[in-house]
Amino acid sequence: MEIIEERVPLRTVRAWRLWVLLALALAGFLALAWRLWHVQVLDSAKYGAALHTQSLRTVQTVGARGRILDRNGNVLADNRPAWSVVIHCGALRQPGDWNNTVIAVDAVIDELASRLGRPRQVSRADVRRHVLTSMPMPLEIWSDVDFRTVAYLSEWAGELPGVELEPVPFRLYPYGTLAAHVLGYVGAPERREPAARAFHYRMMEQRGRAGLEKHYDALLAGTNGERFLRVDSLGCRREVIDGAQARPGNDLTLTLDIALQRTAEAALAGRPGAVVALDPRNGDVLVLASSPTYDLNGFVPSIPRVTWNALLANPDTPLLNRVIQAQYAPGSVFKPFVAIAALESGKNPDLLYDCTGIYTDHRLRLRCASRYGHGEVDLRQALMKSCNPYFCNLGTQTGIAAIENTARQAGFGSLTGIDLPGEAPGILPTPEWMLRKSRRAWTPADTAQTSIGQGALLATPLQVAHAVGALAVGGTVCRPRLVSFGDARGDIQRHLRWDHANLRAVIEGMCAVVGPGGTGRTMQVEGVAVAGKTGTAEYIDRGVRRKHVWCAAFAPAERPEIVVVAMLDNGTGGGVDAGPIVQRVLADYFRTVGVETALDEEELQD
Repeated sequence: MEIIEERVPLRTVRAWRLWVLLALALAGFLALAWRLWHVQVLDSAKYGAALHTQSLRTVQTVGARGRILDRNGNVLADNRPAWSVVIHCGALRQPGDWNNTVIAVDAVIDELASRLGRPRQVSRADVRRHVLTSMPMPLEIWSDVDFRTVAYLSEWAGELPGVELEPVPFRLYPYGTLAAHVLGYVGAPERREPAARAFHYRMMEQRGRAGLEKHYDALLAGTNGERFLRVDSLGCRREVIDGAQARPGNDLTLTLDIALQRTAEAALAGRPGAVVALDPRNGDVLVLASSPTYDLNGFVPSIPRVTWNALLANPDTPLLNRVIQAQYAPGSVFKPFVAIAALESGKNPDLLYDCTGIYTDHRLRLRCASRYGHGEVDLRQALMKSCNPYFCNLGTQTGIAAIENTARQAGFGSLTGIDLPGEAPGILPTPEWMLRKSRRAWTPADTAQTSIGQGALLATPLQVAHAVGALAVGGTVCRPRLVSFGDARGDIQRHLRWDHANLRAVIEGMCAVVGPGGTGRTMQVEGVAVAGKTGTAEYIDRGVRRKHVWCAAFAPAERPEIVVVAMLDNGTGGGVDAGPIVQRVLADYFRTVGVETALDEEELQD
């Protein structure tokens, strides 16, 4: 049987395969088209945002700090425009390894230093670090350059690729050294604070590092803004896009009187010491002077290490704010508070005590400023002549508990609460304190020493002024303040229930101190009734016996407007050294001429 094989034409087979291939190709193109439409239309927002994020770098910009002004509107701290020389490393990008770019940037810096005749301040390692980590940001070569440099670069910048002048606000202290310990200074932040949002880069911030600049940093610091840098695939800057604008900080108006401050600092004449003046009615600080001082402009934009080390090594410790941080034995300026404690305990101010020139109690022998004694004196006369035996006797009869209670009410042994950082609390010794610190019992000799402002008793000049102010206005204790924020009344901390007659007796004695025959008559101001007290406290400095000398006063005595306290680290006597300083401040405050007086040898001791 013959089988007949039927064959399909070759042309038909080829046509069928071609149609299959065409169908597959069409399906592929349709799938690709759908996917492209999906990416470019449906997901365009997502991918556009991702591309935008990858090509943009956010930079946190810094707002200018607010100004600081005195009570009369004089600007004490301001901002000045300065110029920094920067290089945009992306403009010098070289092909190949990153080190090629580093070499190119380094060469431009060398060329620039040669043309300007300035030494380099950035090393090749600094350049390399910047290129590898902060390429879109400008690299600062010099900061705060002079006018000659600005003029040269403005004319020839086109010859040096990537080199630009960038404006930078720098802190300016128009009065230089004046009120340096009050104002403080700014510098780089002590630690990086977390930002509200993430930033790729941050511009240099200036934060308060001392004084009011530190205490009110949050108020003075500007509100930060932002800008965006569009970069290419290599991280080089291609475009700058403005974002939220940085805003300047708030201005700060002080209670300080810069003219009175100048008078106080001139009276100190660079000697280690302090002057503080305040309004006892509301606590406004009019003067806060510590000597020696330093130039605040030397800290802008940062203090050279050599200068900083020199300040630290200076034996007169210019960085120390003696008004609030240094603690001294107050000497006889503490006696009015011993007098208040005694009177409040029922002692009679008219009771006489026979001063023979020496006080003896158990193992304590303490001499009076008068070699042969003052004879019979009452409370007022003892204050006027600053009789040590009288107050040793009065203090031991009153007892340390009453003295400690009165002194603590007046503010000794605790912080005053002034709006400055770093205040010291002083030491108000008690039997419990002595047992804890020295592991011995309190003795009558300790009470006698405390009664004349010596022994373990320590106070800052501000504490003394704070306490004297409370005495001056009848027992109202106001927190000392450098910024009032428009509150004329002040921050009243407490009202002391001291008897008016007792206060009157003490104030009469303090008026006698400044009157004829008193130890503080160098504080006299013509036409103004002044009440005051002098003080001298001995101490040992590197084996040498020296004296802290004090004067404290308020005026007018009947209706006090101002309290002034002056202290010198090393002097002869309070009336001789500190008295004229207080007098100059009071005279300037009342715009009068002081009365020339002289003290005899006996009065040099207090």
